[in-house]
Amino acid sequence: MPRNGTDLKPRILAEARKILLEDGYTALSTRRVAGEVGCTAAAIYHYFENKDALLHALIDEGFELLHDRLEAVPKGEGHLRGLCAAYVDFSSANPEFYEVMFHLHPTQMERYPVERYRAQRDYLALLGNAINVSRQESAHSPHSALRAATLVWSTLHGAISLHQAMRIDKSLRGPDLLDDAIRLAMRAVEISPLPSQPGISS
Repeated sequence: MPRNGTDLKPRILAEARKILLEDGYTALSTRRVAGEVGCTAAAIYHYFENKDALLHALIDEGFELLHDRLEAVPKGEGHLRGLCAAYVDFSSANPEFYEVMFHLHPTQMERYPVERYRAQRDYLALLGNAINVSRQESAHSPHSALRAATLVWSTLHGAISLHQAMRIDKSLRGPDLLDDAIRLAMRAVEISPLPSQPGISS
């Protein structure tokens, strides 16, 4: 029997994540989600207008979890390294979220709204603030910190993506590789800032 009430929406999202991770975007449909959850397709449309709206809700949920994980990192000495480690830990613990947040190409779905994506990128602001503290050069422009934060993030994201996709030699996959990625990402902080550049645009 299908369950009604407040627990239906999270069950829909959980099943959508599971299908997306195991079988990919093309296998995801509101009809399949409804069948797995034990409700009607109409019940899903009560919460989500279509499949893309469901995917966008998953992206929102993933960024909220990432934000909470990074905000929980203790401030003080080692904060930047802690943020890097927390980001890697998030990707390992939540591969289904990481997939939909960063790997699902926009040509496969309605584009995630630019304004929502910009609002969700506070992980870069957290990294940038930690970078300024670690440099003890708070007078640096935000763009310089943003540039360094983007280099840190892209280093971590590259290693995580290749690791999760198993596109590197199996002898290299594992915690040691991701630890090395964190150490390499930290080197980005040492890069001399360039003159202020325009902010990132999507």
